[in-house]
Amino acid sequence: MNRPPRILGAVLAGGASRRFGGDKALASLGGAPMLDHVVTALTPQVAEVAICGRSWDDLRALPDTTPERIGPLAGLEAALRFAARAGFDGVVTVPVDVVPLPGNLVELLAGPGPAVFENQWLIGCWPAHLHAALAAFLAAGDRRWRAWIEHCAARRVAEPCPLHNVNTRADWSAARAA
Repeated sequence: MNRPPRILGAVLAGGASRRFGGDKALASLGGAPMLDHVVTALTPQVAEVAICGRSWDDLRALPDTTPERIGPLAGLEAALRFAARAGFDGVVTVPVDVVPLPGNLVELLAGPGPAVFENQWLIGCWPAHLHAALAAFLAAGDRRWRAWIEHCAARRVAEPCPLHNVNTRADWSAARAA
């Protein structure tokens, strides 16, 4: 009998939030930090949730292992490395600043190989075995998420609903209004 894949949910939360002007993970949305909204949406869909780039509550923290701040690929690399060692089949990544997340996110991204949403590329599903390939990609000097998506031939999946990416205070106001 086939078992369902064991998926690690990885929240990419290590950014500096320069355009936002403060820590957007802590920005209140409906009375709770944005990070709580993302964790709450992801938790029932995965075997475990980890936070990349910071500590949060009692969740597993996955710090970047790269010597310099290289962006969200460092968070994905940390998550894939942990997933491969801990026996997860894959990793679903979500950024801390995209709301609301669909309740069937993992189901939408399921399928052969890696997959990302068409317009929200940081939301993706990555087989754990890609850890070595991503480590080599980063060692070669590329830091671009889009180049990684192309390198590993990730499938593009249509978003099921409008997703709000909060990069600025104006984006945050729009997300709060929605």
